[in-house]
Amino acid sequence: MKKHLITLTLLLFVASMLMAETVEEKLQKFGQDSAEGFIQPFVNAFGNNLNSGFFNTAKVLKPFRFQLNVNMTASLVPDADKTFMVNNPFINDAFNPYNEATIESSTIFGKDGGVFTPRSELSGFVDELAMPGGLNLEMMPFAVPQFSMGLPLGNEVLVRYFPKMEINKDIGEFTFYGIGLKHSISQYIPFFPLDVAVQGVYQKMEVGELITIDALAYNAEVSKSFMIFTLYGGIGFEDTNFKAEYSFEKEVFDPNNPAETTTELIPVKLELASDNSMKATVGLRMTLLPFIKVYGDYNMANYESVNAGLAIGF
Repeated sequence: MKKHLITLTLLLFVASMLMAETVEEKLQKFGQDSAEGFIQPFVNAFGNNLNSGFFNTAKVLKPFRFQLNVNMTASLVPDADKTFMVNNPFINDAFNPYNEATIESSTIFGKDGGVFTPRSELSGFVDELAMPGGLNLEMMPFAVPQFSMGLPLGNEVLVRYFPKMEINKDIGEFTFYGIGLKHSISQYIPFFPLDVAVQGVYQKMEVGELITIDALAYNAEVSKSFMIFTLYGGIGFEDTNFKAEYSFEKEVFDPNNPAETTTELIPVKLELASDNSMKATVGLRMTLLPFIKVYGDYNMANYESVNAGLAIGF
């Protein structure tokens, strides 16, 4: 079971990495303003996934005890975030060959891209301009390995890491790491019936020189154990930032001969923040053996998500 879950985690993490490659390819089809609407749902969902699964109890590990978690998370994509309005990239040019000023098109999670249609007098000279379709996803999956170790004075350190990998020669390497610290509050309250803790986690992901994602999260956690079960919950505050830099290849039409075009490279620099800022978590953990636990939780935010995992600790 342990082997299968770890294999699944690695597959889902690599799938997320390959999705990032697909995102990169589609993103480069858009200029500055339309790119923001296309990619914002990805920032929301991915940020929500990154900031899930940090805890399955508020109880801090004893000094130098450790635990390995296999976390699997899926953020649910609202229907409203599957489409957006795309601006005609030629609307302010000296020559605009298309009828529509804006059209409805797919975001990264939608299905079919919209189409700008050429003016009737240009039929046969100018082709339709099709926007990229999306990934057609109802939810965005993500998985990550997580290592925790207890420290003196009621502290616990958390590390998330995935080995550096090359996506391809054009994009470059994929890197990911995260580090956090959890501190017991209940240790200061004698005979308190609940475990209470606070936690802060920083994470960073890079996709070559194109995409950088930074995530910072703070959690207040509470839990109560009874028999083989632990009921846990918490309130979290998070800040996820997405940065991307690339060149948009825009065709420029010759007004005297619309069939003739040249290519103009326009630099695009995106800096977006996730719409998720506050999250409530409720979950249940079950002890199968003294050193093996399974857990699942539900996270309520702008993007709802479910998280499940296996914890092995000694």
